[in-house]
Amino acid sequence: MARRTAFLYDDRMSHHVLSDSHPMRPIRLKYTYELLQGYGAFDAENSRLVSPRFATENEAMSYHTPEYIEAVRALGSGDSSMNPAAHNFGPGDNPPYEGMYDAAMLSTGSAVQAAEMLISDEVDAAFSISGGLHHAMPNYAYGFCVFNDPVIAIKRFLAEGMRVAYVDIDCHHGDGVQHAFYDTGAVLTISLHESGAYLFPGTGFPQETGAGLGRGYSVNVPLYPYTTDEVYLHAFREVVPRLVEAFQPDALVTQLGIDSHYLD
Repeated sequence: MARRTAFLYDDRMSHHVLSDSHPMRPIRLKYTYELLQGYGAFDAENSRLVSPRFATENEAMSYHTPEYIEAVRALGSGDSSMNPAAHNFGPGDNPPYEGMYDAAMLSTGSAVQAAEMLISDEVDAAFSISGGLHHAMPNYAYGFCVFNDPVIAIKRFLAEGMRVAYVDIDCHHGDGVQHAFYDTGAVLTISLHESGAYLFPGTGFPQETGAGLGRGYSVNVPLYPYTTDEVYLHAFREVVPRLVEAFQPDALVTQLGIDSHYLD
């Protein structure tokens, strides 16, 4: 029997524009949806397309502070009384934009809904086409990321007493997720990325292995710029399957950032 798979997407995800020159282009989400549709992914046996819900404020507050959530809401509605710099918004990586709060809550809700579908055994795999915003911190935006949907989805699994393995293949280190679970052994975080010696956010070195009860559960594989496919795949195969198998997670959460590809 084919694996039961859900694809979560809403066209509203592709409508928000941070700025004309910003490299984070939401239209890529629509392109991904259209590519999957063209390949018949939604029509395959046991596959379905699901319209995601918005996250609740309580879900967002499982990681982010109430003050930060309110700032995102205010800045996204054009409130000029709010100081953007207080939460790391401004020109450059994290410009506040109209509709920012709703866009962030929809992306986050999609990830949480994907987790809930797995928890309830509705599906065997769920793919949230938006999201993977792994840099956001509890009280500030970072690296194009407003709300950290991987962290919030993982916390949904933890609320059910589940152990979670998180595998991140984005070109940039998954610093926000590592930060969230650095001192717990309930989450294994593995990140393969271009070394922080050369690339934002400047973290993710091998010696970052966790703290306290989390020591040994944070794993980083920093790679040189221009790493070849052969070397990358060798690093992945030597590290990820063995650690995930040893950890025996109840759920696997992945961040599939495509900027590891040299053309992105």
